[in-house]
Amino acid sequence: MLVPGEVSVLSGRALSEARRAAVGALALALVGVGVAFAHPVLLTRAGLWVDGGEPTVSPTLFAPPPSPTPTAVEAPAAVTPASSGPLPRTASLATRLAAVPRPGIGRAGLVVMDPAAGTVLYGEQQDAPMIPASTLKTLTSAAALAALGPAHRFATKVVAGDAGQIVLVGGGDPLLRGAGDPSYPARASVGDLADATATALRQSGQSTVALAYDDTLFTGPAWNPAWLPGYAEFATPTSALWLDRGIVAGVHGKTPSAAAAGEFANQLRQRGIAVSGIAAAQAPAGAATLAEVWSLPLDLIVQELLLHSDNDITEVLFRHVAIAAGRPGSSADAAVAVQARLETLGLWTAGMRLDDGSGLSRGNLVTPRALAKAIALSLSDPTYRAIATGLPTAAADGTLGGRFDDPVTEGAGRGVVRAKTGTLTGVHSVNGFTRTADGAVVAFAFVANDVVANGDLAARDWLERVAAATTACGCA
Repeated sequence: MLVPGEVSVLSGRALSEARRAAVGALALALVGVGVAFAHPVLLTRAGLWVDGGEPTVSPTLFAPPPSPTPTAVEAPAAVTPASSGPLPRTASLATRLAAVPRPGIGRAGLVVMDPAAGTVLYGEQQDAPMIPASTLKTLTSAAALAALGPAHRFATKVVAGDAGQIVLVGGGDPLLRGAGDPSYPARASVGDLADATATALRQSGQSTVALAYDDTLFTGPAWNPAWLPGYAEFATPTSALWLDRGIVAGVHGKTPSAAAAGEFANQLRQRGIAVSGIAAAQAPAGAATLAEVWSLPLDLIVQELLLHSDNDITEVLFRHVAIAAGRPGSSADAAVAVQARLETLGLWTAGMRLDDGSGLSRGNLVTPRALAKAIALSLSDPTYRAIATGLPTAAADGTLGGRFDDPVTEGAGRGVVRAKTGTLTGVHSVNGFTRTADGAVVAFAFVANDVVANGDLAARDWLERVAAATTACGCA
């Protein structure tokens, strides 16, 4: 979820075991009396909410074009290392991973893979379908990049409607900006669109219009039926038309399309165009375009969603995969279309299941091997490079910024491990890549399901320690 807890995780080492148990008990008690009475940060620190976080790193990590005008974008180079040392031996790696205690972890799935050959160096329940939480976002990203390509952009348009009417048409730009920070990352804004629209209207002699808005690109329920109602505090109903991911003053709105149309009307009025009314409507077929703005390229969008585990962005891309397949843009159609893409990529096996794209649903099931293979794909095929470059870095940024905080048991991973995190109550996961002490680059996925009550912090520590143990492996 989009809460800042994972970038300021409570240090397990700074607490005694008694205090850690008290934190868990307090969080569980708060959950028992209802989410409305519990502070999200406290719940996140106790491991009871999914990971996420608002942007916290320098905007220089992104290099968007100077204008929203679409331009050709060449496929980036692969992330293949310039040199690589010998791969770890399976027996030695198994010994190191087995030495990391697993307190309270009901089921563990582990896989370490040679990303070049795709061979498994160590596997444990690697083909068992497990709840992935937000590590599912790497698979959704792979499907979106396969369906659309890394250079794809989404257009938000204003078209001519009936006499005296214009229609704001949502094209599913997940990062369309309203009042949000203009510098991070630089992206298309409703102000840019209002500028171009007002110019076009004045050129045609119009100074008063009725405004309609069209968000019909996506179909079906905006709120995924598999989601818990309490998630509304951390996710916006998915829409093809919204501003700032539907978030206003830190709160996820319930009607993002109408809110976007209202802000667009305000922007027009500030530019001397009177708006006589606002209503939902579908744009006429073949309507003339008055103005348009274009999103960031898809590869930059994928980097943003992975770095900060952004559920809203991911759910928009999830539905775009359905549309690219010629299906309606519902969440159900997206699940079918994403599965088909993953099958083509070799990232799907029997027993896997998709309810959504972001990993919020506990009904999602994927294998650790599929999660590791998605990382391997990003390291070898330039089309999927944004997955590798978007992964948070241990103890440095994104959802790993506050983790790997024990220099003794986790220090080897600091600044070396790159991984996507996943957290739900009783579910913890990471998938990513690292370089071992011998210089070998390996992909990995580590998943813990059925974690015991009060065991969430210990499970998170286990993930960090097995990733650090893999990194420290001088065992070729």
